[in-house]
Amino acid sequence: MELVFQASATSPNSDTAISNVAFAEEVEKRSNGQITVEVLYGHPVAGYAEIYDALVDGRVDISYTNPAYNPDMFDGFDALVSLTSSLPESPMAGELVAIAALTEIAWNSEEIQEDFAAEGLVPLVPVNPPGAYFSLCNEPGNSLDDWQGRQVRIGSTTHSDLVTSMGATPVSLEYVETYEALQRKTIDCTMIVMSAAREAGYFEIAPNMQYTGGMAMPRIFGSMLAGSKYDQMPTAYKQIVFDSWQTAHNETMGLVALDNMRAVEYATENGGEIETFSDDVLDLIDENRQASMDKAMENGLLGEDIETEMAETVEKWEGIVSELGYEDGGSFPEMPEWYDPEEFDAEPYVDRLYEEVVSQHRPS
Repeated sequence: MELVFQASATSPNSDTAISNVAFAEEVEKRSNGQITVEVLYGHPVAGYAEIYDALVDGRVDISYTNPAYNPDMFDGFDALVSLTSSLPESPMAGELVAIAALTEIAWNSEEIQEDFAAEGLVPLVPVNPPGAYFSLCNEPGNSLDDWQGRQVRIGSTTHSDLVTSMGATPVSLEYVETYEALQRKTIDCTMIVMSAAREAGYFEIAPNMQYTGGMAMPRIFGSMLAGSKYDQMPTAYKQIVFDSWQTAHNETMGLVALDNMRAVEYATENGGEIETFSDDVLDLIDENRQASMDKAMENGLLGEDIETEMAETVEKWEGIVSELGYEDGGSFPEMPEWYDPEEFDAEPYVDRLYEEVVSQHRPS
């Protein structure tokens, strides 16, 4: 049996491709070669607009997707995106807490699971490990005055609301169009995860970074979804595919903090300024966070008490991450001085996440 897999990486030369290849190789290893995985980069079979149809009709079997681009289809997923500014922001330990909390809430959300099922989709990784979001701009400036009139590329309804409240204009652009828009200065900034920014070369043209240093900016994340072919496989084969993501996650988690450190280095090398947002912007981020939480509780898409659930889940994973010995050694701009990727071992964290959350949803 062969599975066609549209990877999250844009090319085989990307660092992200390492985790994609690790998944494919693990499937083949666990199945003794009975299942092979063809890894395709850059979504050549079906782009984001048609990927869900392609998964159902069998043109693609597994794919990285971005449900946040379709809030009408995946309103529970969109609601979860809107709550991500409630997560902690720190360059390494905070990332682990945020990813685990999002993963637990997504797997346990009936609404999110039902939205996928309604489209004939099967989640393998409902929250593909997302790093924190930062803003990258052509020009420095971290205050509300600086942001007045800026054109800012956004990728979700939550970011649109935040950018508008800051006095800027949100611009909806595909990821692949953003580099040229920044280069031509038809947009001034983009809100982006550092892995994507580094891979696309944004630091060459927009090296000025702003971050919160406390409560996170809203972050967008994708999902690894399977389609009809996977759904019809024998249970044992499904389990092999499902379990093989563990290997991919070990590779991915090693990159999240590394990408943050590299972002500091690239911004500095390109003459950029790295600043926390000023207090007036942080106040707006907090106001938008509370408004998003109130809206989520009102519509009930993630349960009537999602604020308490989010807080308790974050607190739980803060304890686990600390127990496992993951600690930040300093601030975000100081990462090159204190973070050593050679010493970072994601395996205890990934194993604990699988044990606590993921294994409960293994095909059976």
